Amino acid sequence: MQFENVTCLHCGLLCDDLTVQVKDLSLRVLNPESSYCASAYADASLNKDAQPTSLIFGKPASIEEALKKAAEILRASSQPLINGLIADVQTCRNAIALTEKVGGVIDHANGSRIRCSTAVMQRIGEVKTTLAEVRNRADCVVIFGPSVLQKFPRFLNRILRPEKSLGNENSINKKIFVLDLVANNASQTNKKENNVTTLLLKFPLLESLVYRFQEIITRPQESLGNIDQATQSLIDLQQIILESNYTTLVWSTSDFNQESSEHTVQALTETIKTLMKKVRCVGLPLGGSKGEVTANQVSTWQTGVPLPVAFMSGTPVHNPVLYDGMSMLRNKELDSLLWISTYNSEDTPPDTDIPTIVLGHPKMKCKKASVYIPTGIPGIDYRGLACRTDGVATLPLRSIRSSSFPASSDMLEKLITLI
Repeated sequence: MQFENVTCLHCGLLCDDLTVQVKDLSLRVLNPESSYCASAYADASLNKDAQPTSLIFGKPASIEEALKKAAEILRASSQPLINGLIADVQTCRNAIALTEKVGGVIDHANGSRIRCSTAVMQRIGEVKTTLAEVRNRADCVVIFGPSVLQKFPRFLNRILRPEKSLGNENSINKKIFVLDLVANNASQTNKKENNVTTLLLKFPLLESLVYRFQEIITRPQESLGNIDQATQSLIDLQQIILESNYTTLVWSTSDFNQESSEHTVQALTETIKTLMKKVRCVGLPLGGSKGEVTANQVSTWQTGVPLPVAFMSGTPVHNPVLYDGMSMLRNKELDSLLWISTYNSEDTPPDTDIPTIVLGHPKMKCKKASVYIPTGIPGIDYRGLACRTDGVATLPLRSIRSSSFPASSDMLEKLITLI
């Protein structure tokens, strides 16, 4: 059977134009041809003669038995963590409800990556745009780091160079620049291919490039000191931006060093705010490939605050330092873990010595988990919703395969009734 206009949740773009062929429990992407999309759906393919079962301490069990054991673990826990949250909207809703009932902490697996942008927004504000705005209005796009186009493989053809656009000639034929690093002993030669110019610049880190670009934008040129080739390339880029009508700076926070990512995002934000005094310039941070945007949006809707959220006092409390899920695990501040991960089989729970409950992808290897319940994959085995990387659209996820795997949201709902 063949399904048209399928929404793919395996990167934050949530492209909703895929054609997927389903045969028994196997899936194959027919169109568009993208190795990234194809591998994601191949990961979801299952052998109908060897389907996984629920496990309790590595031994097969029924779903009912696994749920009872999971409820027993959570009831006995004084400070549990609900983490992962690589899931759809309803699963995140039910996860928050469960966290409130057990008086625990809830956070996303990539929570620290979410928070650096949130902190900058809270402190100095931000000027962001949407995918549709970039597609239809931007005439100049500057991408920090080549991995952005690798992590979001259809961003170039779907957003930057679409077949159809509501824009004018300038926005259809955008000036696209990718800022890349080159080793000190390598040739600093720029490349241009398919209307995309790659600037190879000699900087030790991507962060160094960002900070130098901020200096060029925010300071007088005479105060920049030595104008080397890399700096001159960025000065030339500044002039192109000032001559454009609508420039978008694009980055992915996961490309930055985690310890300094908040400062790097702030540098980009300050750069944008300075440019906005002279010309239209906005930011487009890309993320959400692990459901980060969905989880954070749902937390804000349900509790009024972003992740992480603690319910130990009976009311939702947001403290990004005290309740960072991964830090709490490292510091041994928790006595149980509920890990929810339904997108990819490789998103396994962290190795820990506390009782671990997993609601996860049916091909996930979780033999060390106290309880493992294989669940369906949203957008494949059951219907759902997911939030796009720019946070302005919630896309529908269809059910395209008949399987016996339950929705993770249903499993959480049953857990709530058992506790």
